Amino acid sequence: MKRALLTMMRPLPPFLTACTLGLAVGLGYVPGACAGEGIESLARVRAVARATAAASTGRPAAELEVAPLDPRLHLAECEGAPAGRLTPGARSQAQLTIEVYCTSPPWRQYVVVRVQAEEKVVIATRALARLQVVAAEDVTVLPRELASLPAGYFRRAEDVVGHIAQRNVGAGEVLSPGTVRAPPLVHRGQSVTLLVSGGGLSVRASGTVLADAGLAERVRVKNAQTSRLVEGVVRSADTVEVSLE
Repeated sequence: MKRALLTMMRPLPPFLTACTLGLAVGLGYVPGACAGEGIESLARVRAVARATAAASTGRPAAELEVAPLDPRLHLAECEGAPAGRLTPGARSQAQLTIEVYCTSPPWRQYVVVRVQAEEKVVIATRALARLQVVAAEDVTVLPRELASLPAGYFRRAEDVVGHIAQRNVGAGEVLSPGTVRAPPLVHRGQSVTLLVSGGGLSVRASGTVLADAGLAERVRVKNAQTSRLVEGVVRSADTVEVSLE
């Protein structure tokens, strides 16, 4: 009991006010209990999250929906102005997590911002069979909600005409690198020229491609002189670029 009392008498961290402590231990919030303690405006926290998302995505604020914060949340008033930054790691184009933080007193709050917008993307106008070559009449460009789009979708029809369907594709489906791919420019067993660069030097060598690959795709190649296996990027029907940097 004595130890508990001593613990309760220790000074609170600067970001933990009496009312946030009460909420943390389940005492609830009594209106007026936090008056005069310098509570950060939740509206300002949300505004910082919106501004950070707008700067990061280049989208107008009108397309950004900031998730509401718990009204019981009480953060110590920031002496300056809170700042914001995108959280690290993978994130959806349609939903961002913004870290709003203050350095004095120190605290941080994570805020979800959703992008309410449409993108014009390439969709299949009719069903495509696996390995079918995409023709101009097979696709069109229509707006779709950003939240529903797959990664790597195409914006221009000409970017997929001539591509090969990787699987059966339904009419109205959004096309992406997972559904269609460029036809191979180089084929397994083909001899190619290796453009090897690194350390400010560039040399040419001959090699053998170990798999089919399309333009700008990565492929493994066996160097004909050294028998070393390297990985490069297809630049043309007979050239693979290898960077050693």
